Order: sequence, then C-alpha cells, then structure tokens
Amino acid sequence: MSIRAYKKDHLKELAPPLVAVEASAAWTSSSPIDDLNFWTQHTKYPVKVSLTIFRDGEDKRANPGGSWSGAMSGRPKLIAQLAPVLKELVEFASRRTVDKYYHSFRTWWRIFDALDGKTKPVETVADLTEVHRQYAVDQGMHRLAFSNFVRVVNLARLSEGLPQLHWFAPEREEQKRYLPPEWQTKAIRLKIKHEWFSALFRWDRATELMSGSAPANTEEQRLLANYQRFGSLYSELEPVLPNSDELRGDLAPWEFSGRGLSIPDMLRGRFPDAYDIRIAFHLCLATTGWNPSVLLDLDVTKPFIETHPKDPRRYLLRGFKARGKSEQLTEGLLSSQGSAGMILKRLMKQTEVLRIEVKRNLAEKAKAFRLLQKSNANSEVLDNARKELVKLEYVARSPWLYVTAQTGIAALDAASYHRRLDRENKGSFVQQVVQVINQTQAPDRQITAITASDFRDAYAAYAYQVSGGMVLFVMKALGHRRVSTTQRYLKNTLLNESSQGLYRTFSNALWHEVKFHGRVDPTILARWSRDGEPTASDRQRLEDYRALRRSRIGVGCKDPANPPSRIAPNFRASGASQCNVHRCTLCEENAVIFPDSLDGLCKRQAELEHIQSTISVAAFLESSFGEELDNTRKALACFDPIAMDTALQAWRKAISDGRHRVINLEGA
Repeated sequence: MSIRAYKKDHLKELAPPLVAVEASAAWTSSSPIDDLNFWTQHTKYPVKVSLTIFRDGEDKRANPGGSWSGAMSGRPKLIAQLAPVLKELVEFASRRTVDKYYHSFRTWWRIFDALDGKTKPVETVADLTEVHRQYAVDQGMHRLAFSNFVRVVNLARLSEGLPQLHWFAPEREEQKRYLPPEWQTKAIRLKIKHEWFSALFRWDRATELMSGSAPANTEEQRLLANYQRFGSLYSELEPVLPNSDELRGDLAPWEFSGRGLSIPDMLRGRFPDAYDIRIAFHLCLATTGWNPSVLLDLDVTKPFIETHPKDPRRYLLRGFKARGKSEQLTEGLLSSQGSAGMILKRLMKQTEVLRIEVKRNLAEKAKAFRLLQKSNANSEVLDNARKELVKLEYVARSPWLYVTAQTGIAALDAASYHRRLDRENKGSFVQQVVQVINQTQAPDRQITAITASDFRDAYAAYAYQVSGGMVLFVMKALGHRRVSTTQRYLKNTLLNESSQGLYRTFSNALWHEVKFHGRVDPTILARWSRDGEPTASDRQRLEDYRALRRSRIGVGCKDPANPPSRIAPNFRASGASQCNVHRCTLCEENAVIFPDSLDGLCKRQAELEHIQSTISVAAFLESSFGEELDNTRKALACFDPIAMDTALQAWRKAISDGRHRVINLEGA
C-alpha cells in the first residue's frame, strides 16, 4: 500500500525553486535508480542516498576523517523492506534529515549485531521484539535515533499487514546549556567586529591605491604591486579568475616571492578569503541571534533585505527557518557597516563578479551533464557530475562566497562555516578566535570555549535581560512559535545563576523588611534586588517624595505654599493657601517629575499648543508660555516616545472636541 498520505520532509511545501539553469530538469531521469540508491528531490539541496551498506555490511571506516562506531553486518531482507518506506519519507529531504536516518539505521544495525546469538537474528521487520527495544534503551540510545527507526519500521510493518510496534521512546534528555558570562561573549563579538572592519578597510584601501592614491609606506607599495599584477590579468567584464601559473607568469617561485608578490594578497585586495567570510558569518550570527542554517539558506536570487516601512534609516532582513516553517526577522541601521544587513550587502557587492563566473560554470556543467545522460554514462559518472552541479547551484545563490588560491571560488555551507583555519590545533573557528584573544588576556580573565550556536543563546539571554525577564519578548526576538522552545533557550547557566541570585536577594530583602519595618514595600524590594540594600537616606528620600503634593498635571511640588513670584505673581502666602497656577515645568525650584507624570505633561503641552494657536504671536512671545512649552517638551523627551505620542494625541483631540477646556492661568 502507498504511504504518501504521511507527512514528508518539512521543506517540501515551501522550498523555493532552483536557480534558472536547465540542469534540474535533466535530473529526473539521471541513471538507473533502485530503492537502495536514489536521489532526493529537495529543490535546493538534493542528496544521493545509498543504502547498500545496510545490505552488504560495513567493516571499515567509510570516511577516513569521519567518526566511526565500529563494524556492522549486512541485513539484505530487512533493508529491502525498509528502503521503499525510507525513500518515500526522505523524498524531499535535505542532507541533514538524510544523515539523521543514516545514523539511526547504523545504530540499530549494531544493536542487532550485539544481540545475535542471544536472541533470534533480525532478518525482517517481523523479527523485532521487546528485547531489542529494551536493549536499545539500556544502551542509552538517543531519543531521535530510536524514534526515526521505529517510524520507518511501523510503516513497513503496516505494508506487510503486521501489527505496529507500540514502543515508548527513551525520555528526552534535559540538556544543560552552559553560557559564558556576558563580558566574554562581548569580547568575542568585539574581536570579530574589529576583524570585519579590517577587511572593509583592506578592500577600500586597495580600491584607493588602484585609483591613484599614493602608498603611505613600503607595505602599501608592495600591496599595490600585487593588486596591479592581478588587475592586469583579471577583467570584471569577462571575469575569469587567473590560475596560479598565470599569476606567476615567467617568474620562478623564488623570484616571484622575492619581489614581494603573493597570490593570497592579490586575491584578498579584491575578494573575501576563507577567514574574512567566516568573520562576516559569525558577526551576523552574533548580531541577529539566528540559527546558522537560516543565514546559510539566504538566497541572493530573492530579495531578503528591504528598507524599513516606517523608517528610511533602517532596514529589515528576512530569513526563513525551514524547521518549523517560520520567518526570521531582524532590523538594523543602514548606516551601520557592522550590522547583518549591511555586511550581507557589502559581501554581495564584493563578490558580484565571482558569482558571474560561477553561473557561467554552472551553465557549462549543466550542458555537459545532459550530454552525459544522452551518452548513457554509468551511474557513478552521472552521480559525480550531479553532485558537482548541486554544489555549483548552492554556490551560485549563496551570499557567502569567497576565494582562495588553493580552492578557487567557494561558499560557506553547513559543513564548513565553523571549520577552523588553523589546522595545527583542534576545535572550531570561534575557538580559534578565542585563542587569539586569550593571548592578550590576563590569566584570571581567560575566555572559555564557545561554539557558534552559543551566539544565539547569548542573544536570547541579552533579550531576556533588557526586557526585564519577558519570555514573550525573547520568543519574538528569536522567531519562535512556541513558548516552550523559548524556555529551553533560557535554561542556561548564566540565567540560572542570575535567577537564583535574584531569588536569594529578593527573599532576604522580603523577610528583612517584615522583621525590621513591619511591612513589605514593593519599591524597597525592587531597590534591594537591583542595587542592593537601600540606605537610611534612600528610605527617607522615598518617604519625602511620596509625601509631596501633586499638581493638576501630576507633577510633585516640594513647597506648594511658597511658589516663586515669577510663576505666581499674584500669590499671597498665608500658611494655608497653596499654588493655584500649576505651571510646574517653569518651577525648577520645586517641581519633581515622576514616572506617572506622563499623562499630565502631555495634557499641559496640548494646552500650551492650543493657547499658542488662539493668541497673537506677539502676545505669546512676550509671555512665559514659550519657555514653559519648551521645558514641557524636554521633560517628555525622557518618556517612551510611543506612549507620549499616544497620550498627546488623545489630549489634542479632547481639546478640539470641546471635552477639555483650556484655562489661561496666571503668567500670560
């Protein structure tokens, strides 16, 4: 029976089309394909799936540089049953999804090998028993590896008319997220930012030197000689990167280097290299909080940067998170060269001519591939040609192009973005940056290890702190669809320690207030939690401010019985009478503005604007209303602009509708 009613890979519905070349159309009938060897139909990242190792077994490491958990036996009947089901499930899957199924199958194959001789050997899906499930759980099998295999097995058993396996998967492991202190992530981000600006300066300075600017020193003279030699062999009209032999020309290697010539320097003056592109990528990770896959999936053939609809000084950067089918959105200033949007714009401009060459190569390879198909070439030749086409298509649409003397034009991908360039040591590219920073750090200020995904955790922690602990704010900042996902991000060591410390402080302050003052004051508790124990003068100042009389515009007055004569010239102090003018923003001596004074200040500004529109210009200039209006606007500048504008518009409308009457008080 068919299993097409079951949900396929999450990218099937929303995957965008390939770049406009004819290679994809030819792939539908590449080579003889069976259930054990086939290509996925993912429109961006098709991948070759070969299940023959599960039929024939594996007795040595497949990839010399990869990890390996040991040999496994072949089970031809079992894989013959599972292969058609897996083929349906990964029909539109990316490499990441396929790799998860590979890992799951390998893990279970080794489980079966371990139990051979102790129980009936597993030859078909009908041979699976509770013993195999329990052994897998006892061996600590990962939940995903367990579930993926059981899913395929149950679909295969269904097609065979067998009952399904109601196996409970291992419990989800509670992951501990270790996040370094904020000062450490800030130091890494600052270092990466400095390196990016160094690359910008290098490209701009190379352009200036090639345009006739005089070299400032002997090093710039040497670099200019490199740029000129490269420029003499490279034309942007017909961009084809010269190879090493063409750049060296008739010069012997010793003579070439003796003249200060360097192929990497020639390329780095015009294009990003492997180091530059990783710096740019990680800076975008740090400033957006996006997953690496979202940045890697950006497609230059589609617009993903646009001017902000409400502010022409800002931009919106849009990405798409395939897992969860959610749009990722961030914004920044168009004037900031260190923001993600401007980094991407500069990279695409700097590598535009490289992309032209890649597209030309892609068209040639697609044509050659179609000729191979017509010639009935063997499957291995066709598969290799197709893999090359898939790689070129990815490079053609990627904004992360770079060039090196060894590999030519390439693009960062999921397998290379975190790869360190310092091959003498192990670790990731970020760890390489950390090691450089630690060389100048004091022994007690060494930065701990960090990964690229930690940038997203750090971004979440920052959003949590600046929002005052609002999970929904973090959820929006990270582009999550479920609060539970956001909560997992916030379960890291940094926020846990911060929360525990805050709880201890709050708890101690609460019982201290009850014991020594006989009450619980929310303001005092907030001061304890934020700044430590309040002093006696802090408490007295709070009481004094709370005892202040409020004017009609919500501003406190230190001495309402004695207003300045310049504000209330007709006031006569009697000990009982109080200021009836309430022009508080003119009274620097007594006025105290509170956080809740916003509405009253907006009311007064609307009143002053109305007075200005109803009296002559000369009368307004001769009065103190102008000064009062300026002071009121300055006071309102300290409040949230959106809340201020809302309240101001409400009072203006109330005055125009006649619901609020403006009284021309003393001082006019």
